[in-house]
Amino acid sequence: MQLLERVREIGADEAPIDDENINLARMSLTREIERRTLPAIRRRRRRWMGIGIGGLVAGTAMIAIVVGSVLAPPAPPSASAAEVLNAAAEATLTATVLDPAPGQYIRIQEVSTQRLGWRSDESSPDGGYWDSNESVTTATIRQSRSLYVPADRSGDWVEDYGESTELLEISGPEALQAEGGLSQLEYNVRVDVYPGGLYREPDALDPNTQFHRNALECYYSEMPRDPGELVAWLENYSYIYLSECAPPRLGEPIDFNLAPADLRAAMFQALALVDGARVERVDGDITTIAFPEGGESNWMQTVDVDTSQGLIVGRGNLDDDRWSSRIHVTVVDEIPVSVPIQ
Repeated sequence: MQLLERVREIGADEAPIDDENINLARMSLTREIERRTLPAIRRRRRRWMGIGIGGLVAGTAMIAIVVGSVLAPPAPPSASAAEVLNAAAEATLTATVLDPAPGQYIRIQEVSTQRLGWRSDESSPDGGYWDSNESVTTATIRQSRSLYVPADRSGDWVEDYGESTELLEISGPEALQAEGGLSQLEYNVRVDVYPGGLYREPDALDPNTQFHRNALECYYSEMPRDPGELVAWLENYSYIYLSECAPPRLGEPIDFNLAPADLRAAMFQALALVDGARVERVDGDITTIAFPEGGESNWMQTVDVDTSQGLIVGRGNLDDDRWSSRIHVTVVDEIPVSVPIQ
């Protein structure tokens, strides 16, 4: 997991990442990213709202912004963002999708659709490489990964990063050559096993440190269940650089959904307190809510909320359409035999 540790250290003392200097990366790195040092007002208001980093592609750097994935025509909003989030808080207290029987697993699948640009480079074996920037030659791909969490969370968690990759479209003057370079996207795709949801990184500063696959698990006992107190706790939280727990973020769907029901309810209620939140679209039980990123940014981050289950099932940003994802949460009897666990 050397790349994971390297990403934890990226830009600790730098300004927010520049769109021109970033490429795609694996979704497995999402939870490990540490936000750059931000202006004080933005850091205080929005660091806990981080929607996360998009991209399942391995072997490249990271996309900084993701996009909501609900593509259906928007329905006229019938409720405010706060009403939707508070309704989701009530639903999460009775949802059964996160209550597997002994021996079963919670499966959290994330499916992303990404638009990539081709960069010609004679020094590359493929004649170039793919990244997240705009280009005259582009490809749209769909990739998925799944995390399997056992009913007894002290057991082995299994994450399949290479579940599927599909080329949806490719176009441009260098499309023929660039299509051969799509094999780059399979680099380092693998299955990881996390005993008890923990793992070690050989290249970490302390190789014996155990990191949490679910970052929020580190804070379960600390996070207040009163929404106002939770907001204050999040705004006053001081992250210890390179600690075994990534900073707490309410926009990371996997971590959010795996939290205890009472904490999920409090997190929804905390989100309902964010000024400027608005309903963007409604698609059946899925409501997309946009939140102002805050500080000097006028971008609107999004979360897709399943109001029937009380879960976050998508994330994104209204201002960039190069990446979108949807989360599917189910209970399964076993990990598929097609997952190559070593």
